[in-house]
Amino acid sequence: MKSKLYTLLLITTVLRVTGDAIESIALPWHLLNQTSSLLNVAGYSFASMLPWVIFPPLMGRILDKTEKKVRLAFLALFIQSFFALTIIKFASNIWAFYVLISLISALDVLHRYFGFTLIASMTLEESELQKLNAKVQTVGEVTSLLAFPIVGYLAYLFGVRLMLLDAVSLLIGALLLIPYINIPVKQEKTIKEESKSVQLEVSRRVIFGGIALVLLFNFAIAPARIFVFSALKNLTRGEVIYGLLNSVGTLGSLTGAIGITLFAHKRKIGISKPLFIGIVLQSFAVLLLGLPSLVSLFFGILLLGLGWQILNISFDSLFQKIIPLEKLGSYRGVFDALATLIIPLSQLTFAWLIEHGVGVSMLAVGVFGLGIFSAVGFSILIQRI
Repeated sequence: MKSKLYTLLLITTVLRVTGDAIESIALPWHLLNQTSSLLNVAGYSFASMLPWVIFPPLMGRILDKTEKKVRLAFLALFIQSFFALTIIKFASNIWAFYVLISLISALDVLHRYFGFTLIASMTLEESELQKLNAKVQTVGEVTSLLAFPIVGYLAYLFGVRLMLLDAVSLLIGALLLIPYINIPVKQEKTIKEESKSVQLEVSRRVIFGGIALVLLFNFAIAPARIFVFSALKNLTRGEVIYGLLNSVGTLGSLTGAIGITLFAHKRKIGISKPLFIGIVLQSFAVLLLGLPSLVSLFFGILLLGLGWQILNISFDSLFQKIIPLEKLGSYRGVFDALATLIIPLSQLTFAWLIEHGVGVSMLAVGVFGLGIFSAVGFSILIQRI
């Protein structure tokens, strides 16, 4: 039954990613066209990421307390579909717009954790975890690669009204879950015992050090979106170019996901080395995004996607490996909240600096240095583990 649920997770991933592509292009560009302000774009980022600061600990705990996780995923998708329709009506009211964005993002937290805990209930073998997580990401990135160019052009034509398509995608995903709505998601006894034994090996000092490094690294990487909007805001049909950039980033992410999917078992790549590689790639990518060239912009986005995907898959596998299922949502919720908190604050900071005359290239060099420092810190931390 878990294999069937995993297959269903792959299908709903396609639908959710299609909706995410619509939201990530149509909504911020609607704000930019209305106000011509990078601060409002940063406000969109703040509204969409704030739920990832507030709700992960709560929703992670809710998932930990019930085995009927599929039911919660169904409710999240169904209500998200309603909010996607509502946001069209309130498109001219910026504050209502921000509230609805936050509500959609909050429910996305719950569905994301559903897939995360489902995979954790299936295995704890490192290479298998990497493969299962990478396969989900591969399906999502293939969908993004196809969706973003189309969505970019449709957003140019229809603007925020494109959210109607988002609502349909989310509703279809919810309906697909109905036959499995009462199926429990739980962990086998042997896997549970192994998880607890591994957890004891991780000290609090390592955990706190890891959180501090994640906060520093996220602060360094977060301005990437602001750098991109700064470069595109005065270009004709910037939405179309932005859609193409998202496709290039998706191509990088897809490359990372496919690579881990194919080589997780053959090469026994484990978790630690991909973590370090992902940090270094993303740091170099942000440096390229600060250069005044469309070529460097596209190449930087490619590396950013590649590094992000490698890092994302490896962090998921690390948590699934060391945290028991009955505590997985709560632990990951606290971690995600802290890691996400810094992102909108960083974007607001860098948007303010750019609009007050600080050069983008100079800022890119600074955050590159912070990223490399984080990579070295993670390397030392991994050696201690």
